[in-house]
Amino acid sequence: MQTAPMQTALRSTRTSESDRARAWTVQALRSVWAHQHDRVHDRIDLIERSLAALTGGCLDADLRREAERAAHMLAGSLGMFGFIGASDAAHKLELELVHPMPDRAPALRALLLGVRAGVQGTVTLCSDVTQARSTSTRARGLSTAYPR
Repeated sequence: MQTAPMQTALRSTRTSESDRARAWTVQALRSVWAHQHDRVHDRIDLIERSLAALTGGCLDADLRREAERAAHMLAGSLGMFGFIGASDAAHKLELELVHPMPDRAPALRALLLGVRAGVQGTVTLCSDVTQARSTSTRARGLSTAYPR
């Protein structure tokens, strides 16, 4: 049977190992982000060009497909880097770009602005974002874990 001081020491060791692992993971994600940053902005620029073409009535099938694919790639990669809001906006763009309608261009531009603004933050672990949102929600007395 372990004594209380031994149990406390074991918990402390596990916590510090967990903290080191978390810090290593965040640093690794930040390193990957540094290499992916330009690619992410290229995808955002491609979607922006497609929206300009949509507004001008000259969005061809190839550019539409490229923009849809770019939005798909952004939705996945941004979520991995902890940019949850930007990932959600990119996913909505992806769905809209399947059959884009010119009258939806302002809404699509707003989504794209959300993506662009959302990638300006710091890379975080999704579990940290979820925990922060949950804590913030409890503090305001709301029942949803993902306030919109």
